[in-house]
Amino acid sequence: MWYVGSKNKLSKELVPVIQSYITKDTKGYLEPFVGGANMIDKIKCNNKIGCDIHKELIALLNKAKNEIDNIPDIISEETYNEVKNNKSKYEDWYVGLVGFCATFGAKWFGGYARSKADKYNGEKTVMAIKNLKKQAPNLKDVKLKNCSFLDLPKDKIKGYVIYCDIPYRGTTKYKTEAFPYEEFYKWANEMAKDNTVLISEYNMPKIFKCIWQKETKANFDSNRKLGDEGNKRVEKLFVCNADNGYIYDKN
Repeated sequence: MWYVGSKNKLSKELVPVIQSYITKDTKGYLEPFVGGANMIDKIKCNNKIGCDIHKELIALLNKAKNEIDNIPDIISEETYNEVKNNKSKYEDWYVGLVGFCATFGAKWFGGYARSKADKYNGEKTVMAIKNLKKQAPNLKDVKLKNCSFLDLPKDKIKGYVIYCDIPYRGTTKYKTEAFPYEEFYKWANEMAKDNTVLISEYNMPKIFKCIWQKETKANFDSNRKLGDEGNKRVEKLFVCNADNGYIYDKN
């Protein structure tokens, strides 16, 4: 699924690294920030759980997982504007479909997506929805839940590999709410006592150790660094060293 900040282009390199932490003793694989599910759909594990605080996103992924044939192939600009201005009148999955698959740059209601060729109204939405339908079979074994990472039952999550693709600091966001970074760092550290916690970001506090990195170039997505004319970035994957104790250094 096209999604801002998606790791789909990096999945060929990231998935093997994450997969290496999943063993026969691993109880499950969890993504608290599943987004467009472009990583979890490639991970091999008997118990896969994807969560996100965005209810329309989870509703859309569940719809694609269970009823992909009932999803329309195209969304017109007229429909886009109607749904954007009257979200409460429509089912959550349909609002999610319009908000993510008919919008510029896959940003949540970021303006109707028009193709450069402009051959007909809705051409770009056809491509986005086709992408979602292609992905749908790979979501069959994923449990998808609408919740915040803070609402996850800590006492029941032990022996898991947890991959967190959080909103990057200092980047464009698809939602306006501020992400609670300090609270997340403490949560990740606590969860790492009984699990393996992996996090994608540019930079993290000292307790998190970088285990993989690659220089890439950002296009229009949520991870573009503000003010970076070259749009160059170094994607990193961190692991939480919980045994060292929580050390948060804002510098």
